[in-house]
Amino acid sequence: MSRTVALGLIRDLFFRAKIDAVAAAVGAEVEYVSSLDAIAARCAATHPSIIFTDLSDATFPALDTLKQIRAAAPGARVIGFASHVDLKSLKAARDAGYELTLSRSEFTAQLPVLLKASSR
Repeated sequence: MSRTVALGLIRDLFFRAKIDAVAAAVGAEVEYVSSLDAIAARCAATHPSIIFTDLSDATFPALDTLKQIRAAAPGARVIGFASHVDLKSLKAARDAGYELTLSRSEFTAQLPVLLKASSR
């Protein structure tokens, strides 16, 4: 079985723990970055097949973040999530070109499938 390597642009440590538990259950590995400046180096080191971005975190503005990701990992699937009431961030990500934007609860529910679908 191939293993998914995912990159999470997520600073929330509690949410990271939740993601790690799901990843372990489906045989995936998730690495994390906490700043835009770290994206290129982490992508070069891990070659992620899928990248998750916390759109509600001002550290990762949708358009700038997507530009950094596309430069560092052009083939990775890019998915953004935000609170269901954070319509501005979700719209900004859709407009920027994210492949998928989800509410945080939708992201949590779909995470096992997203990780399995991105295995190499």
